[in-house]
Amino acid sequence: NEEMKDLLHPSTSSKSIAIRERGDGKIVLTGVKEVQVNSLEEMQRALDEGSLCRTVAGTMMNNQSSRSHSIFTITIDQQVPKRGGKSRELITAKFHLVDLAGSERAKRTGNVGVRLKESVNINSGLLALGNVISALGDEKKRATHVPYRESKLTRMLQDSLGGNSRTVMIACISPA
Repeated sequence: NEEMKDLLHPSTSSKSIAIRERGDGKIVLTGVKEVQVNSLEEMQRALDEGSLCRTVAGTMMNNQSSRSHSIFTITIDQQVPKRGGKSRELITAKFHLVDLAGSERAKRTGNVGVRLKESVNINSGLLALGNVISALGDEKKRATHVPYRESKLTRMLQDSLGGNSRTVMIACISPA
């Protein structure tokens, strides 16, 4: 049972945050704060502010372990001239910068209680993401069902994983 938290407005109750699908199929998050920025510096400040509110805690493997996945969404709206140049159309692009918490083995991390529950949720989200990626890579599964609704993480990323989206993954792989 994943819980969503608005890192730009931490006092917002997680119960007031919901993932919705609009009539046009776009995924939106309701109940979260959106910040309009006009420069790279303003965007960096918003990212830094949100990062400060992220939950971290020590484990036997890492003294500053992320206790959740985080998603920083950048939406860019651009007005471009239509053919003929008399009117303009709005083009929107959405970028999700995703920081996935690492997969955890309870035995190695020494997690118990709340930390163990967090580990289970972290691993559930990673498993769901793996299932979605696997289904998208398999033409038979993609034609029948992609399990986006298995996790809030995959549901939020749904319109960026499938369809006409481009996905780039940068991975940090360590021997830990």
